[in-house]
Amino acid sequence: MTETAAVRWSIARRIGFRWAFVYILLYVFPWPLDLLPGLGRVWDRYNQLWIKLTQFVGNRLLQLPVDLSSIPANGTGDSTFSYVQMLCAFGVSVILAVIWCWIGRNRQEYRREYDLLYLALRYFLASQMFVYGMVKVIKDQFPDLSLDRLVQPFGDASPMGLLWTFMGFSTAYTAFAGAMELIGGTLLLFRRTAVLGALVLVVVMGHVVLLNFCYDVPVKIHSTHLLLFAGWLVAPHLPRLLAVLFGQAVPAVPEQDPITHTRRVVIGMHL
Repeated sequence: MTETAAVRWSIARRIGFRWAFVYILLYVFPWPLDLLPGLGRVWDRYNQLWIKLTQFVGNRLLQLPVDLSSIPANGTGDSTFSYVQMLCAFGVSVILAVIWCWIGRNRQEYRREYDLLYLALRYFLASQMFVYGMVKVIKDQFPDLSLDRLVQPFGDASPMGLLWTFMGFSTAYTAFAGAMELIGGTLLLFRRTAVLGALVLVVVMGHVVLLNFCYDVPVKIHSTHLLLFAGWLVAPHLPRLLAVLFGQAVPAVPEQDPITHTRRVVIGMHL
């Protein structure tokens, strides 16, 4: 078997990677460019494009009974608008992936693009975990119980209100949950500990997603994506991790041909 054949990806893997690459970039964009000052108007126009596309698909194509002309302003991420927007992102990513398949039909592998996406996901997930963790550690997300909460009849509490009550009651538990998110995010910043960090976040975000669904917290879409991203970072190392778990011989890391990256990418991959 030649070296070229050894690194050739299957058709299914190439198609799947193209779609995943486009969808993930659409989901995380404009991060990290939105951190740059002076570009607020650019991102506002970009968001307006998505809003108009979502409204067109929901109102004209799907003809939903819900009016999508007004955007939810209560901070929810699980509204009808949000689900239609996610459907639009899925559809756009399929279209772009099909175009990519035609343009890159002679490409046999995407190792360079895979490495770049893996690196970007590490830092994106880490940045999200810093936000998730800090608001818990400083007790901003789950504050101490207020007087109106204490005198509210138990039966009048919403599922989300009940969750906020028992999380706010225990400072230690809330700080522990936030600390685990911060630890997982920090481990992702370094190549040698990235897999461990992703494993930590699979457990941590699995718990978060379960709470969001069971207590009807309107962050289901975003938290589920973060859980899937953590799982995506773990997936390439799963055979070796399972071998360690079951006491089997750990497969050697396959040798790969050197790939030319820019200096900044090389530094990021080796942190």
